[in-house]
Amino acid sequence: MTCIDVEARSGMTGIESWPLELSSFDSVRSFVDNFEEKGCTANVLIANSWPVDDQNFYRFQVNYLSTALLSILMLPHLIKTGTPEHASRLVIVSSMAHYIADKLQGVDKWPSIIETINDEAYCTSRQVSFLLEVMFIRELSSRLPTPTLVAVSAVNPGFCHSRLTREDESNPILNFAKSIYKGLVARTTEMGSRTLVHAAIEPGERDRHGYYLSSCEVTEESDYALSAEGREVSKRLWHETLKVLGDIDPRVNTIVSEHLTQDTA
Repeated sequence: MTCIDVEARSGMTGIESWPLELSSFDSVRSFVDNFEEKGCTANVLIANSWPVDDQNFYRFQVNYLSTALLSILMLPHLIKTGTPEHASRLVIVSSMAHYIADKLQGVDKWPSIIETINDEAYCTSRQVSFLLEVMFIRELSSRLPTPTLVAVSAVNPGFCHSRLTREDESNPILNFAKSIYKGLVARTTEMGSRTLVHAAIEPGERDRHGYYLSSCEVTEESDYALSAEGREVSKRLWHETLKVLGDIDPRVNTIVSEHLTQDTA
């Protein structure tokens, strides 16, 4: 859909489309640079990604690292527009698939979570990247001041009729099975989009702050995310993520220092 199509259907004008390639950290940085150079403001950021390449390391960067980089670089702009009455919104699109992410067992023995997951030899999955998004939101929300000027949440749009499973079309059996499953349980993409819009504009944003949402309601995270190991992994992942992103863009360290509370010993 083009900007002209969006303007025609929404009745709005002046809509712009900027390139943002999440497989490239430079593209993320350029997007934010352009935002700042144009003097734009933002009170809602919906971060939604889906890698077209199914390679493990590519998927990990697109779904997690670049999404985290974009979120942190845009954080000061969201804080600036937030008010005590109405917080800005940061919505990261995750998935119910995070419930079946089981590739982090034994992570306490890994020297580095990010290096292990990003290694092509490690058999990671989309489910793992969705779990990491839920953990990132939890850690970020716990470090924002109270009352927060930015309400952050992870949202599950649900299983929808779309082309996101197009890579399975080359497998006739798998494609047939998914077609049957979609016919039985999938919602329309319009219905799925409502969950994102709900998190972005519905009042009561601070009640949803730091939570995983499904069907427009706060929903319990996976057992692993809530476990003692999962919470420890979440904290380790946060610090490793900041180290990686800080090396990519020094603004990350400044933003974290100025706007987020620091862990106590």
